Amino acid sequence: MSGELERAYLPGGVVAAPPPAHPVDRPLAVLVVAYRNADDLRACLDSIAERLPDAAVLVWDNSGPDWPGIAELTADTPDVRWLAGEKNIGFAAAVNALAREVPDHDLLLLNPDAVLLSDLAGTRAALGRPGVAAAAPLIIDTGSGVQPWDVAHRPRNLIRALVSTAGYAPKLRGTALSELYKAAPGEVDGYLTGACLAVKREAWDAVGPFDEEFFLYGEETDWQQRARAAGWTLALADEPGVQHTGHGTVAGDAIAGRRSADLLRANIALGIEHTSGAAVADAYLAGTTVLERVQRSARATRRARTTPKTDKPTVVITTNRLVYGGAERQHVFLARELDRRGYPVVIACMQRFGPLVADIPHSVRVVRQPWWAPELDLPPGPAVLVSGDTNTETGFAALWRTGRRDRRWLVAAHMPPETDGPTYSKGLGAAMSRADGFIALSPRHWQEATAFQSLGKRWFAAPNGVASRAGLDAVPQRPPVPARPRLAMLSRIVEHKNPHLLVEALAGLRDLEWELDIFGDGPDRERLEALTPDDLRDRVHWRGWSPGPDHALADADLLCVPSRSEAFPLVILEAMARRVPVVSSSVCAVPDMLDGGRAGALVDDVTVDGWRTALADLLARPGDWQGMGERGFERMRELYTIEAMADAYERAFEAVR
Repeated sequence: MSGELERAYLPGGVVAAPPPAHPVDRPLAVLVVAYRNADDLRACLDSIAERLPDAAVLVWDNSGPDWPGIAELTADTPDVRWLAGEKNIGFAAAVNALAREVPDHDLLLLNPDAVLLSDLAGTRAALGRPGVAAAAPLIIDTGSGVQPWDVAHRPRNLIRALVSTAGYAPKLRGTALSELYKAAPGEVDGYLTGACLAVKREAWDAVGPFDEEFFLYGEETDWQQRARAAGWTLALADEPGVQHTGHGTVAGDAIAGRRSADLLRANIALGIEHTSGAAVADAYLAGTTVLERVQRSARATRRARTTPKTDKPTVVITTNRLVYGGAERQHVFLARELDRRGYPVVIACMQRFGPLVADIPHSVRVVRQPWWAPELDLPPGPAVLVSGDTNTETGFAALWRTGRRDRRWLVAAHMPPETDGPTYSKGLGAAMSRADGFIALSPRHWQEATAFQSLGKRWFAAPNGVASRAGLDAVPQRPPVPARPRLAMLSRIVEHKNPHLLVEALAGLRDLEWELDIFGDGPDRERLEALTPDDLRDRVHWRGWSPGPDHALADADLLCVPSRSEAFPLVILEAMARRVPVVSSSVCAVPDMLDGGRAGALVDDVTVDGWRTALADLLARPGDWQGMGERGFERMRELYTIEAMADAYERAFEAVR
């Protein structure tokens, strides 16, 4: 469950069930999320076998099947239940997945670089007390100034977070400025760190799983804040628990360590945002930026980050969040391809991270930074920033470039242009017109975007891409169209996407053979689905959320895109990349994408009658669909690969240098 969705059920805080008066005594399951470093993980698992021989042990492996030592360790531990996905899904999602596997157990979260020192009898006894949601033992840490009870923290606020980031929390322990207790606390009123954390099943079920937006770091803090708000308590057991020094999974890997540090910083900000609001979170981020520049101890780290490794300009790509949207996916594709070509690449998020951070290689830096504090650690030399066309990204870009002759700014627009007036506010349009260039998705996109306002004189066309050239070589031919063809729509379900218009158009073609699958979810789904005529419910299937185009287009014979407002619908490219023919409303860049109707069918009249006429024509000649899909596929391979997109951006970079 996403953070936003989960909090939609928690108005004004938390409405989770209160703690039961008589908790159930349950068996213990040890949950370990592995990430590389097989030697540390082996020591961890050996200590579990020695100290907790009766516990169920589950490991979620985020390392990948080919990581050295993992396969051998799996073979050597037959009593451990190993699970894994196709990619690194993050710590929070992995814990949630493991917890679902043992619904009748209490949980012990254990870091893969931690070694158990006892059987945790005191911790388990504390967990068994009524009202206790989570308990932790003392942690033996060899770090300077660390006390065994530093697993327990006082409530975090802006000042304490900055003091901790600056490294002064141990010196100021016990004061109002520090998260750390002066002595082992009798009651923990903040949170317990998750290196060795026991969680009561009743609390887990009542409060809900970890918020997967955190990905790595901060998820256990957020969960405990929700638990305490619901009336649960936290306990620190007076017993040695684990030996743990922290960051063992990325030890010796500078690039992975940098990603780890950036995730920690961003997720501390996310936790502050949940409790105190976005403005306070931004203040924390700005404060840490200042600390990195004034603290002597932080300067060496900054120098390592900014050491030049190439003569190519650094590329900064801005976004608000890395969520599953068309523009955001393109940021990831572009960043990965430019990184592959040797560019230093930084993705700067104005608001929050998101699930797409899992798809970004560690060699691409991802940071969260407020729009009004556009300070980034970049290698010396020229840099070019690629912004979107939002207020926050434009503000960030304008401030970032001010007074720097070696910096360039390109606006890469993704917002659908208005057809009857200016697309952007007067101030936003004026700000973007001062960029060094405007990157449109196609010539028609530029034409419509500038029909009612000036956006500068220099522009470039850089269409999006969704597949690599090599990947397209393996795409099989589509089978012949069956007697009853399957039409498909894949979209977020909101009114302007027009799923109801498509259904109404097909309702007038009851005498023809067809079936329609509508994939997607959104705020308007229930209302629009209710408009489906009762006698068509066996032919119109509202399938709900889909994991992606591979799933939604697997059985499709024709993709329908009836939207009345789009800039450059990526679902069209997804269909073309699979040889699926497309019929689409003729909006913005779509005529360019479909080569004026030669690589797909265009509907100029975006009404029920217009779509009904177009569909009737297509359904009368299904023998032409395979050829239309082939022409779309060839156009996709020529113009809309990830490599073609990066080529276009490189030409723009060179032109503005």
